[in-house]
Order: sequence, then structure tokens, then C-alpha cells
Amino acid sequence: MIEVDRARRDYEHRQHHSRFRRFVKSRRPLLVCQDCGGFGGEIVPVLDDGSGPFEECGWCEGTRYVTPYLRGMWLRLQKEEKRAHG
Repeated sequence: MIEVDRARRDYEHRQHHSRFRRFVKSRRPLLVCQDCGGFGGEIVPVLDDGSGPFEECGWCEGTRYVTPYLRGMWLRLQKEEKRAHG
């Protein structure tokens, strides 16, 4: 069984997220994430009234903005999916 240091992984994720947030917000022009539409994520409906937990977008990590490189990767992935499905 593999031992996982969850406290260290949480610390590293928080450090990465704060660096990513600073990096993205310092870029010009600010590119809005096309995957989440600039909302930073979505509410996953769990209950009958449509409420549920908020899940961050995997592309922008909840910052609502992406780098030009990430935008290009997202566009390439969309193009490949479109080509594969018809």
C-alpha cells in the first residue's frame, strides 16, 4: 500500500493554486475561460431543488481566467473531440 502525505499534498496544491492565480491575473489581456464561461466552475445539482456543491473548473482552477497556452490546449482538445464525434 502506498503511503500518501495528505498534508503535504494539500500544502503543495495550495501553493500551486496561489502561484497560478497570481500568474494568470498578471497577464494581459485577461482571457476568460471558455470551458466554464468565466464562472470559475459549476454547481453540481444533488438535491431536487438543484442545489449542491460548487466544483471548480479544471482549466482555470476557479480563477475564471486562463493563459494563452491553456486556451490553445482547450481549443485543440475541442477540435479533436469534434473531429472524433462527427
